[in-house]
Amino acid sequence: MTGSTTARAARARAARRILEGAALAWLVALALVGAGTARGAVFPDLYTLTVTPDPEATDTRQAAIDLAMRRLLVRITGVRDPDSDPALRTLIEDASRYVASVALGIDRERARVEFYPAQVERALGALQRPVWGPERPLTLLWIAVDGGDGERALLGADGAHGDFGPAIGLAEEAAAIRAEIDRVADERGLPLALPLLDLEDLAGVTFADVWGGFVEPVRAASSRYGADAILIGRVRLNPFGNSVQWTLLRGDERRSFAGTDVAEGLHWVADTFARDFSVIGGASTVRLVVRGVTSFADYGRVMSYLESLSALQSVDVEAYENGLLSLRASARGDVDVLERVLGLGRVLELDRSGSQRTDNTLVLRIARGPER
Repeated sequence: MTGSTTARAARARAARRILEGAALAWLVALALVGAGTARGAVFPDLYTLTVTPDPEATDTRQAAIDLAMRRLLVRITGVRDPDSDPALRTLIEDASRYVASVALGIDRERARVEFYPAQVERALGALQRPVWGPERPLTLLWIAVDGGDGERALLGADGAHGDFGPAIGLAEEAAAIRAEIDRVADERGLPLALPLLDLEDLAGVTFADVWGGFVEPVRAASSRYGADAILIGRVRLNPFGNSVQWTLLRGDERRSFAGTDVAEGLHWVADTFARDFSVIGGASTVRLVVRGVTSFADYGRVMSYLESLSALQSVDVEAYENGLLSLRASARGDVDVLERVLGLGRVLELDRSGSQRTDNTLVLRIARGPER
């Protein structure tokens, strides 16, 4: 019996055991699995970039491809200057080999370039360079802006809000900050969000909370957004040079950074996440033990979620007994990165009630909390 046939047989046996004594409703539930499977934030079109090539270039199409590859390498390796790395420079020189499509605008000023993900990732793996997949932390930004003339406001999705409504005097600065957020989010592939600052938000968080670094009200108000991380920014505007202080909250971790502009802090966040979530090299075998799989719907939900993750190359069933699903997975990178990637979803969570994790085994349980 081949390996794939063995895996299929094991999966079928697990499904049959789960179905024993099951109600017909479970079969109905199976049809719904996958349509609403909860995942961490996935950056859309990670391998598709819109660029403005040098108008003086002899070959506009090739210039667009080269520029798009540079931008892509920044997104998926976390290296801010890929030309400085001789190995990455070889990918830029051979960028045309990895292109799926190129669409030049009517005015030929802008071009949309799409690359083949698998080919680029194989090349990076062969070069032993990091790959940061599309599953990325959704980061909620709470930004307090001090205009320096007594006007202070929080930055929201649709403008700046002072204590009593829209902060008209800071509207231009707020628009500039949001433009920087959009630019860096696209450049680095960061899923970022600003709060609505509706009545519910403003009842829970004040300018003083954000500016003073009181994180508990901010955490409480952020729970409705289902974010994986919270970034608190304090921007002091000054004609002689702005100052920006950042606090990044993710789980129990708290990190700080100070700079002179908004983009610096967002690049710092991207650098941090790239280090935490990138994988290098080939695959490793990981054992996943999932507790609480008590229905066929649970089983389908778990398998659908795991098979959707770019960090896993394959997932095979080893055994199922009394709600315990044992899986063998081929993971890109080490088990620590896989653990962090799994933490981005709302399907599985680490089960810390059992024994300490071994080098190649993760003990998980189905998350029963609210899904994003």
